[in-house]
Amino acid sequence: MIRILIVGCGFPQLSLVRAAGRRGLFVVGADSNPRAVAVQHCDQFFEVSTSDVDGLCDLMQRVRADAVTTTGSEMSLKATAQVAARLRLPFYVDPETLRRCQEKDAMRAGYAAAGLAVPSFAPCESVGQARAFAQLRGYPLVVKPSRGWGQRGVARVEDDAELVGAFEEARAQSASAGLPLVVVEAWLEGREYSVNGWIEGGRLVSYCVTERITVPGKRPLGVMIAEVYPSGLAAEAEARVVVEARRGATALGHVRGPCYSQVVRSADGACLLFETAARLGGGFDADVTRLASGVDLYDRVLGVALGDAQLEGQGVVAPTHGGAIAKFLVVPPGLVRAVRGLDEARAIEGVDDAEVFVPRGGRVLPLTDSAKRAAFALAHGASREEATARADAALARIRIETQADPATEASA
Repeated sequence: MIRILIVGCGFPQLSLVRAAGRRGLFVVGADSNPRAVAVQHCDQFFEVSTSDVDGLCDLMQRVRADAVTTTGSEMSLKATAQVAARLRLPFYVDPETLRRCQEKDAMRAGYAAAGLAVPSFAPCESVGQARAFAQLRGYPLVVKPSRGWGQRGVARVEDDAELVGAFEEARAQSASAGLPLVVVEAWLEGREYSVNGWIEGGRLVSYCVTERITVPGKRPLGVMIAEVYPSGLAAEAEARVVVEARRGATALGHVRGPCYSQVVRSADGACLLFETAARLGGGFDADVTRLASGVDLYDRVLGVALGDAQLEGQGVVAPTHGGAIAKFLVVPPGLVRAVRGLDEARAIEGVDDAEVFVPRGGRVLPLTDSAKRAAFALAHGASREEATARADAALARIRIETQADPATEASA
């Protein structure tokens, strides 16, 4: 039996772990959290951090794994790319290409060099430099770590007073990832879209464009609460969004494998690329893509890791639907006393999956970034509206009862 190490067992890897199991692979999971939601679907689990390259390489040898992969999380992606390079195993992105897709200043510079429309930005080492950019561009601005993921340390600021605190938080987050640099950029008003695709023959092919719905507020900024298909855009406008995503992947030299892009479209129809990620989206985006297009991108990720060209290039394998959505549930932070209604949620017509990520006795943490989301529902329907109604009905059934907890409050 082929043994595959999947780096990360949180919800961004849940569907990948399940896909590997369906294909009869012996799944070895690695995560620093032994209660992570995908652990129960692994054949074997080891408590190893998703950022510990040496530890993951040692684990590969200990369990005699034949392949390694991950998706959905930038932290696990970085380590997995390094493990694959060190052990000379197939993976869909090399460490240098990944660096250009992860470091916000390098990403923005790559876009600009290729002539893409991007927000005005400046990489800043000090608050003084950030203030100088603010004087030039005016408020509001977006402050974000040069290295970071899951919207950690990302904020919208309205004035100098807000800038100082947001800058220090972003710099601390970026420093923890090895680069104490902050990117400050102009605020753009518009709707957000995700392009879910695969680089085929060096060219991005889009399989699904979704509207990206985010939690209201300025800090944290941009935490996704739902990915909805269809996007709601006219065909011509959606094609423009895909073109920008394709140009971004080319600009950063991403030439193989999954590609997740975020594009903002302003009221006047201008498209600006915000992110090119060399992975699948971490919010069940590929599950929505399967419902929309019939293409299973998780299978394709496994195809790369296994050196199976036919699986990597696999086409339509599932029914398609007129509407699909992955939607997350936001609950009050605290210690989880009980979880109820999950089976009821799963039984609703058109609900393909529903899951709670935090078990009884665990902690729902304040929603400071995307990793802190607590539960979700995946649904399809004949239309966007029907799919959304089904997901909402499922989430209404799920009840996560929390109580005040000093440890949770201290992490806010």
